[in-house]
Amino acid sequence: MYLDVKPAIRKRRKNPQNDVISYLVSRDYSDLEILPEGVVYGVAGMVTTREFICVALWHLLEKPHLRQRMLAGSQEERYAILHEILRLEPIVGHLLRRTTGEIEIESEGEKVTIPAGTLVDMNIFASNIDPGMAGENGTSVCPLRPLHSELGKVPEPVLSFGDGYHRCPGSFVAIQESDIFLRKLLAIDTLRLERKPDIVYNDIVKGYELRNFVIKV
Repeated sequence: MYLDVKPAIRKRRKNPQNDVISYLVSRDYSDLEILPEGVVYGVAGMVTTREFICVALWHLLEKPHLRQRMLAGSQEERYAILHEILRLEPIVGHLLRRTTGEIEIESEGEKVTIPAGTLVDMNIFASNIDPGMAGENGTSVCPLRPLHSELGKVPEPVLSFGDGYHRCPGSFVAIQESDIFLRKLLAIDTLRLERKPDIVYNDIVKGYELRNFVIKV
């Protein structure tokens, strides 16, 4: 609160920017109301990106051809590799959303009506590997794979960053940070996997966490 949030609030009151704290200040939120928003944005961004860097590194160390492309490929190719790993290994496994109105969904000839006020559990793991969108080999890492749904082209990470109003606002930063860090790490010729990580379940994000992941140079 005193070392990070309050100084940021003071700066934004004097010089508003296009960011969350400036918006909350403009809506007369108190410092205590702004604090949890800052914590959520900060923790969500750091924790999820940390987990993604670990799982991406695991894939890249076990797939030498992808490791080589991360070092030699263009930014477009590198980002495609990272997006594809994230599609297959979404950090947040389920998104819970409550409908604000009645929704009618039609898929493969079947219609379903979801009443207003229904809590919907969107399974990101299952959605991201849907054969109708990702193809029959949707459980393998294949950068630049064509992704199409009944509504048209699908983003490379599919639903790993969420969608709509609640789509992750830091998605571009997360991929850029991961790209920069992983390229520098993978450039160490002697880098190797010493111990595969333990995989545990985090009930808060309904997803995995990697622990005891050991690498050596």
